[in-house]
Amino acid sequence: MRLLTIYIAEAHARDQWPAGKTISCVDQPKTLEQRLENARQFKVKFNYEMPMVVDSMDNTFHRTYGSWPFRFYVIHDGKLVFKAEPGETTYAYDWDELDTWLNDFCREKTRHTS
Repeated sequence: MRLLTIYIAEAHARDQWPAGKTISCVDQPKTLEQRLENARQFKVKFNYEMPMVVDSMDNTFHRTYGSWPFRFYVIHDGKLVFKAEPGETTYAYDWDELDTWLNDFCREKTRHTS
């Protein structure tokens, strides 16, 4: 299993829908280079070790998967097989649901390859 983070548009950029100084600390990137730099800065600031790529400036990934502000997906053999979404009132994720799904999925894949 390969985990990957895809950096999309800023949810609360300083210059677009700011949410206070502690949350809105960068402007919305206008170029791919700026988006790449924001991703690099995030990885350094938070010691983020998971591989990260960035969405294109025309937001192809976001337009395809509806990923704003953030989502968790499982894509297997080029097909979307799971999409975790936040609750409608809390905007929090049910991590147990994702954990259970991933464990079941891996168990099933292991069973078929054994």
